[in-house]
Amino acid sequence: MDNLQDLPHDLPVPIDDGACNHLSGQFLPAIVLSSTQGRSVDLSAIPGQVVIYCYPMTGQPGVPLPSGWDEIPGARGCTPQSCSFRDHHQELSQLKTQVFGLSTQSSEYQKEAVERLHLPFELLSDQDLTRC
Repeated sequence: MDNLQDLPHDLPVPIDDGACNHLSGQFLPAIVLSSTQGRSVDLSAIPGQVVIYCYPMTGQPGVPLPSGWDEIPGARGCTPQSCSFRDHHQELSQLKTQVFGLSTQSSEYQKEAVERLHLPFELLSDQDLTRC
């Protein structure tokens, strides 16, 4: 397997504009999303601390990325981001923090990534762009 943490050196660097700084500590609204475990997850009903990282898409081996993908700041980092949460999952669990990934791909598509990347947490889908 290739080192999924290696990224091309000429990718544009995303800029944190601070637009989400106010969200820490806020309550999640009642949004129900499909999960890679075949269940519905109500974001407002998750007890304790939760991390929901949002990403545009998961690539699959042998399937080319969309044209211009590498020109979007941060777009190429989806798999390394998932792997980082995987690698730190035990630490987060010890802090009683649940982790979910969220994209607009179908749960079926996401299941391949969960298996291939050995993710110990669920990915959530907003395939129809109706919730997020």
